[in-house]
Amino acid sequence: MFSANRIFKRSVCDSLILILIGSFILQSIVGLFFEQNFIYQFLSLTPPLFFSGHLWSFFSYGFLHDGPLHLIMNLLGLHFISRSVEERVGPTKFKFFTASCLLSGSLIWLLFNLDTNSHLIGFSAVILGSLCFFCLERPNQPITFLLFFILPITIKPKWLLAGLVGLEVYGLLNSELTGFGGIAHSAHIGGMFAGFLYFIFFSKNLSIPIKFTFQHSNGKSPRKSKVSFNPKPNYKVNFGMNSSIKIETDRILDKINEKGFGSLTSKEKETLEKAKKLLDS
Repeated sequence: MFSANRIFKRSVCDSLILILIGSFILQSIVGLFFEQNFIYQFLSLTPPLFFSGHLWSFFSYGFLHDGPLHLIMNLLGLHFISRSVEERVGPTKFKFFTASCLLSGSLIWLLFNLDTNSHLIGFSAVILGSLCFFCLERPNQPITFLLFFILPITIKPKWLLAGLVGLEVYGLLNSELTGFGGIAHSAHIGGMFAGFLYFIFFSKNLSIPIKFTFQHSNGKSPRKSKVSFNPKPNYKVNFGMNSSIKIETDRILDKINEKGFGSLTSKEKETLEKAKKLLDS
């Protein structure tokens, strides 16, 4: 049974989806009576307007979209990708995460477009930042998605992230910087950079989830090594809150899936036992 407050309480992602839809409707209505540049000159990010003091455009650009398809892609990203990040970090921290991705995306884009008159719009920096956070937190958990909404593909998140970074860097160098195409690859990279930083500070865990092999001069078989820095986690579970138990239990189960049950500390095993007793009661 759910309480009435819980049924009608929206998540941050739900609220953002409604805000983006409302903003697009308003943008379309304004476009019927004025030119499209009328709203762009107040809310989008452009170098000339930035130097004129439009500092709010570092964030407001994310709530404008260049057509229904642009909007729909970001709404899908919010629903399927960003929602998992919000569930992991909580609503309050996710609000800060959203603002950080928007700011980082606008700063990186501005760095590469200072001498242009182009404008930046769209919520994609947050979506790419969310995807980066998800892939870093669960690098080896296979996920399945529909390529072009048709072909089902299963892949580990770490390889998806590596391929995406490569595509965005290629697009920046060969499309955006040469003046071809209308995709803001630099803003995407900025959003992913914010997701990377947020992952480090949130998890306090810097790990490169890719194994490297080295050939020794003595002719022996290569030895696999993993570059990682895993400090002992500092956490405290509030067993009076279901959300706190779920977050910590999910983290421990992910650790078992990656490294085995033997990698758990005595405190983590104790937490699992307590969570089991609560569920059985």
